[in-house]
Amino acid sequence: MLGIIIFVYLLWRGLKDNYDNQKIISYSWLALLSFLIVGRLTFGVINWGVWNSNLMDWVSVWTKPGMSYIGGYLGLLLLTWIYAKGQQWKVLAFGEDIMKPVLVWSWFLMADEWWRTKMDFKILVYLMILIVVYLISVWIGKKYRSFVWYKSGKKGFVFLFTNFLFFLLLAIDLIVFKEDLIGIILASVTSLIFAIGLFILGEVKYEK
Repeated sequence: MLGIIIFVYLLWRGLKDNYDNQKIISYSWLALLSFLIVGRLTFGVINWGVWNSNLMDWVSVWTKPGMSYIGGYLGLLLLTWIYAKGQQWKVLAFGEDIMKPVLVWSWFLMADEWWRTKMDFKILVYLMILIVVYLISVWIGKKYRSFVWYKSGKKGFVFLFTNFLFFLLLAIDLIVFKEDLIGIILASVTSLIFAIGLFILGEVKYEK
């Protein structure tokens, strides 16, 4: 709950000067809802037949816990794209503006999961990955317009780069811990997609 409150506050504080306040608040709650629903559904599909023997199991989050954080995050990204398009906002620019609040919120999620799993080392690694990604994204957010090779200078670089780096590190982590092949492929392909987007954005003519 503390993570959710901080997420909503950071999102409102960071975007209130450039976007309508009411729309930002609406987006923040829709983003949380999409994360929870898609994350739950993804977990249910991955673990089909293991615990979801009846329909009530899908909504019984207290008696039948389970959440796919990656599935939830992808759901949040999809909601972000749909909402920004609906409001006629620039998707990449809006995505860049929400990165910091999303990453900070993810710390609370992973810290809670780490504590719940009795300090599982794998969860600690995920938390470290998120912190490293945040620090690098903050640094690069202040520098990318000065990169000679980034010709366009367009906003959206941080959004694409942060997601590229996150899914790349996630893929490496899954390989190191010898996790399932599907997860490795999904993380690798997603990282590649963001890398391609980064390359395309860099080649777009800069509009002052």
